[in-house]
Amino acid sequence: MHHRLWFRLDDVLPLAEHAMACPTHQLTDAQVRAGQPLRPALYWTGSPKLDILQSNGIPAWHGVRGTIHAAEAHTWRHTATGRYGAADIDGYHTGYLPLGPVDGQPALIVALRDAVAADRHWMWVDIDPADAHLIDHRRVGFAEDRPELVPAGTIWTPAMVTCDAVAGAAYRALIPDGYTTDSGYLLPRFDLATVVRLIADLDAMHARRDRSSDPTLGRTPTRRLFCGRFGNVVLIGEELDDGTTTSSRRVDAARCDADQRYSVGAYTWPWQLAS
Repeated sequence: MHHRLWFRLDDVLPLAEHAMACPTHQLTDAQVRAGQPLRPALYWTGSPKLDILQSNGIPAWHGVRGTIHAAEAHTWRHTATGRYGAADIDGYHTGYLPLGPVDGQPALIVALRDAVAADRHWMWVDIDPADAHLIDHRRVGFAEDRPELVPAGTIWTPAMVTCDAVAGAAYRALIPDGYTTDSGYLLPRFDLATVVRLIADLDAMHARRDRSSDPTLGRTPTRRLFCGRFGNVVLIGEELDDGTTTSSRRVDAARCDADQRYSVGAYTWPWQLAS
């Protein structure tokens, strides 16, 4: 039985491009176990708390702190037990994901690039020990939004939530009882009336160009719902003001679920209980 992991496509594509651009590639444990040839690839490593994808390209891509870049799966944490929604499978903790064609399947690097061009924001990867450490392209897919937030059957309770992306404003939501993100943030779902208010509040806040009153302008990327609601989908954008110019792009979406709720900013905004 497989375990589905969710990654941000913005985190994965740069790693894939790194692997494609490197002149040589690292021999990984995942590749050896999968019995695959050495070629540009990503490899998955799992633990009870964390799942990551990394590039096998050489030279390795190090960050400013000396650590190798990785894309982390975004998952839940059960607050009572401390258990994470990681692919914690006994004796199975690594997999090899080639970026070129596999057994007649199209090249994954092409699918990754096409997904970004089509405004897909999430990449899912199914982990299954039956795959014998080779994660073929049929185990990978892309989505505009993320429909799976917490385990099925979770109880949802009312709460007032806030975060810095909304400048501290408070909104009524449902949150999953006993679950947060792996970073400890909430996973709210909002009704349509609240979404409409949230969009209006953000539009009003970011219409102000007064740097003394806008809490984020010129300091951090300004997040706003720049397209609003299109049918049953809320499109979420990120605006960056570097002090002289501004740019914006779509970074996520929230589709209306079966309960007529929208999970705006789930796994991407630091939602907390409003005081």
